[in-house]
Amino acid sequence: MPKRQPVHKLLLLAVNIAVFSFALHNIVLAKTSCTSEEDCANQIAKKTGQLADLSKKVDSVTSTIGSLANQTSLTQGQIDALETDITEAEKELAIINKNLEDRRIQLHDKISLRNSIIRGYAKNSTMSDLELFLTSETQTDLNGFGLSAMNYIFNKKLNAQTLSVIDLLNKEISQYESDKKEAEGLKKSLEESQKKLLSLKATLEQQKKDNQKRLADLQSQQKDLQGQIDKLSAQQQKIISEKAGAGTSSVGDYETPSYKLPDPPFSPAFAAMSYGAYSHYNGMSQYGAKGRADAGKSYKDILKFYYKTGTTKPGSFPSKISVKGYGDLDFQYYLYGIAEMPTNWPIEALKAQAIAARTYAYKSGKPICITESCQVFSKSKADSVESGKYPTWKKAVDDTEDEILDNPSTSQYSSTTGGYINNVGWDVTGNWPNDAYEKKAGSPWFYKAWYTQGYSSSSSTCGRSTPWMKQSEMADILNAIVVWQNGDSDDKSHISPVTTGCWGGDPYSNDEMAKRADELGTKYSSISNVDVNVTNNGQTSSITFSTDKGTFTVNGDVFKTVFNLRAPGYVSLRSRLYDFIRK
Repeated sequence: MPKRQPVHKLLLLAVNIAVFSFALHNIVLAKTSCTSEEDCANQIAKKTGQLADLSKKVDSVTSTIGSLANQTSLTQGQIDALETDITEAEKELAIINKNLEDRRIQLHDKISLRNSIIRGYAKNSTMSDLELFLTSETQTDLNGFGLSAMNYIFNKKLNAQTLSVIDLLNKEISQYESDKKEAEGLKKSLEESQKKLLSLKATLEQQKKDNQKRLADLQSQQKDLQGQIDKLSAQQQKIISEKAGAGTSSVGDYETPSYKLPDPPFSPAFAAMSYGAYSHYNGMSQYGAKGRADAGKSYKDILKFYYKTGTTKPGSFPSKISVKGYGDLDFQYYLYGIAEMPTNWPIEALKAQAIAARTYAYKSGKPICITESCQVFSKSKADSVESGKYPTWKKAVDDTEDEILDNPSTSQYSSTTGGYINNVGWDVTGNWPNDAYEKKAGSPWFYKAWYTQGYSSSSSTCGRSTPWMKQSEMADILNAIVVWQNGDSDDKSHISPVTTGCWGGDPYSNDEMAKRADELGTKYSSISNVDVNVTNNGQTSSITFSTDKGTFTVNGDVFKTVFNLRAPGYVSLRSRLYDFIRK
């Protein structure tokens, strides 16, 4: 007769089943690379965060490219920055995709395990052979009720553990599928961004080629023009030099009167308007410095804009400077006598002027002249400053003692540049020309029609009482351009002002110029409108006239040259940036 199994062995079996259930749960957790459901949730949140961060970066790149696509021009720096962002995003996406691939391989085993557990769970609702054996009356001391109760406890424990494992696996599988879908979406978005970037690069390259060609054309035109000018007579070269405003000028130690264009005495009337005058377009604009000081800028802000550098104090700044006509002077005393800016201007503008003047003198390396060829020095002003006059200028010089520009490319300055400076750009607070700092500061030379010989309104006008030109005079300029472009050297020698009383020469009369223009191409008799094109490099690139013979477009440099050669009296364009007013 078989031996009856003691109750304590059945209890041991129950413990073994519970241990198996616990072990199964731990095996699944181990396969999920986390130690608990909370840990798994944290890891999922972390990976989701990584994807979210990358998604933001891709959105940023896409947004930036979209913004740039609406611009008329791009810089290589912008393209390089975008390529860097995309490269970094690709690296991060590659890492995420590798992690997802590793999870895919792991999940393959986990899916099989999940399916196996589900199948086992489905079978678990019926009694196993062991349970049937244990319920045999001949094999157990337990009655049917006791055994059923124990079996219920075992099943409940095992079922709870199994359901927990299945739930955990399902969550991880679902998260993987979600992450994979998001990563694929990011990849697609990144690929679209790369396509846009390639398109923008192609646009940039084409713009670069177009600009290089345009630059080469302009350089060729300038070379031809200079060659033509070199062949002109000495008298014509003198006309061009004087009318173009050769040389530079500063504000000087006085307050200049304001300028207002007078009303025309006839109609239609044309006025040639110059932006700025007598400027080398380098370094600081003095009126621009005043405008910036009026706007609350410090002298260091002003210098930083115009010279692209800060200031410094050399360890052994010289105490003396050699000045032509005066010998060695104390450096501070010399600066007291600098007569380059009105002493009643804002202190920050005066400090900027003091440092620019000190730097220019410090770098002169030889006896410095006392005129505008260097910078204006007035001994009487220096003496007045030492005696207590001009305290604001003295303070500007004293407060910046020994302070100079820190290795600038230039220490030059001039009165008025017209709102654009070489290697600096537009000197504006908003849009040019209305928001130019020189205009806000009230420069009388910011926008002016020139018909006097010099800066002073009292200088010679060669008999003219107005800067306005008649329609016949403007038509004569166009005819002179036709002769300049199509005529021979003898024709060019006759292109000079008809006002020979102040210029001399042997000019064609207006009728002779019109006749020669008709022989060489087109004769113009009337002008109804003028349209000027200004480029981003601060120059008038072309000018278009509406005439009795249709539209006529001329290169900006060519027009300025011929205009200054032919315009009557001292009527002239004094800068490379100009336009016309018609009334």
